[in-house]
Amino acid sequence: MIRQDEIPSTPMALDLDTGLLDVAGRRVRPAVVWVRHGSACALLAQARPAGSVTPLQAESWSGFLRQVASAASVALPGGSLVGPGQLVDARGLGVRTPRTVLTNDVPAGARRVGAPVLVVKTPDFRLFEPEPRNWPGCLPAVVGSERAARIPAGGVPAARVSADGRPVVVQEYVAHARELRVYQVDGGICAFQVDKPDPSSPMTDPDSVKVTRVDCPGPVAEAVRTLCAAWGLRYGAFDLLVSDTGEPVFLEANPDGDWLWFERKAGWHGVSFMAAVMVRELFVRSTS
Repeated sequence: MIRQDEIPSTPMALDLDTGLLDVAGRRVRPAVVWVRHGSACALLAQARPAGSVTPLQAESWSGFLRQVASAASVALPGGSLVGPGQLVDARGLGVRTPRTVLTNDVPAGARRVGAPVLVVKTPDFRLFEPEPRNWPGCLPAVVGSERAARIPAGGVPAARVSADGRPVVVQEYVAHARELRVYQVDGGICAFQVDKPDPSSPMTDPDSVKVTRVDCPGPVAEAVRTLCAAWGLRYGAFDLLVSDTGEPVFLEANPDGDWLWFERKAGWHGVSFMAAVMVRELFVRSTS
């Protein structure tokens, strides 16, 4: 495993003719490659110390990692659709999703959604904004439609929505009985129930968040497997709600989603075990 902070200082060369990868003098043939948070934006934002990686360096390393993955027999997490477009696909596959609008004009977005209560958020902001002091303008917020109607274009910090004019997600708030984080690992399913006082609590007050390992409800597992099959995902971290009637409501899937925080909170490490088993089995399969 090569950590992100080790990448710039690790001598690497990929021979495109032979497919061999040289890592600090050790030559290997990539069999199973799992690139996590390898986009140029993520490499740039997560560089330590801040500013130590230029945009050109980040894009160059991102391209190199993509090429290494393409040279491997197996590349993880697999094909994926990233962003709110997942909601369009999920709805087309028969999985319920919240009514959603992307906009830099929150009042107009709220009117289009037409729900009495809304969620306004910036997805995956921590990946691209590593400085916690800049988080308040990105944190998700639950707001009533009347309050949303008073938010000026671009948002307002008091609503914990970006005030810099960038598009945000304005989404119908779905009343629910449970919130689940579900991991799909090479066909296996692990689920955690997440209880939190506020959508921003994992970032602002993690001690107030309770995570419990639970059996995944059948309809939720079926929805997750349907989406993974459609998107070609060997691995994915899914956020879903469960309505009072037991119907799953899909929010998003993260092909790079972390699991250690949820495992530590729940005191259960099944996802780590399943991930290790998956990588081993894929390696054996690809080299036998």
